Amino acid sequence: MSLSQERAERLASIERLLPSDQSANPHGLTIQEIRSRLDQIDQDSTRHTRTLQRDLQLLIQQGRVRKLDKTSEQPSYLRIEDADEIDDSMWDYFIVHLKRELEGIVSSTELAKLLNRLKLDEHGIRLDESKLCILPDSLRLQPAEINPQVFSTVLRALKEKRALQVSYRDRQEKSSTPTLHPQGIMQRGPRIYLFALKNDEQEERLYAIDRIRSASLLAEPVRSNPDFDFQQHIAAGRADFANGETITLKAIVRGYVEDLVRDCKLHESQKLEPLDNGEAGSLLTVTMPSSGQLLRWVLAGGENIIVKEPFALKEIVINQVTATGQQYISSSQ
Repeated sequence: MSLSQERAERLASIERLLPSDQSANPHGLTIQEIRSRLDQIDQDSTRHTRTLQRDLQLLIQQGRVRKLDKTSEQPSYLRIEDADEIDDSMWDYFIVHLKRELEGIVSSTELAKLLNRLKLDEHGIRLDESKLCILPDSLRLQPAEINPQVFSTVLRALKEKRALQVSYRDRQEKSSTPTLHPQGIMQRGPRIYLFALKNDEQEERLYAIDRIRSASLLAEPVRSNPDFDFQQHIAAGRADFANGETITLKAIVRGYVEDLVRDCKLHESQKLEPLDNGEAGSLLTVTMPSSGQLLRWVLAGGENIIVKEPFALKEIVINQVTATGQQYISSSQ
């Protein structure tokens, strides 16, 4: 290894070791502290103080490091944070979140390969699962079991803009072998869905990846919908299997539901106003897509959310609660 290569690696190691100058209470490292930490990483190399001084001077000239004087005899150094650089702690959080999302979808071997490809530094993940815990706000269902080869083929079709021949089994266990033209992939909770045009149809459909039994790439180029837009589908409620209808929900919210929507809005249109009569609770008003997810959320709130409008949703909730109550009464007799 040439001297220039060795020095470049040492410079990079020093830069990674130094705290960011954007931290809340920037506290730099002295040359002695830098040498001690470098020795912990590689005990086979000898690093002289004068060598580290020259390295730090070069890093300062390159705008990568700045000196923070404690005293004239004991200066310390900080890494200059690039505006486009990701904060180390945020990066660690992202990696833990990524691992949490991918567990059960890819094998442990593939997960290890993916993390390795991200080129984590020699410190690994400093904020790992022992310090971070990421959980969904709903019942934690196990990921749907998918065929890794099928998933890989679907991803390749998207990447190469090619059509797919698949064997698909729907919820009624009915099998079909359509030609699909992939438009995009969406993960919703524990399931992964493919937005695709079927055969000669003009409207995208959603296909659960776990229901695709086999998939093969076709030489046929994909038929793209130039108007396909994830955000439009989400705004229209397609991600929640809605019919595109938008409603204005008005409901009395109390207890934990009131606290929840005060801190975490259902939608940017949400308004939350204290009740006029002085009773505990607030009037929630929000305009959003009508969906099965919204209905399930309302039902889960129990007595802490009372729907006032629209009447159609209120009637569905009344019927669901009444039927459930009757089932419990019948089963206890």
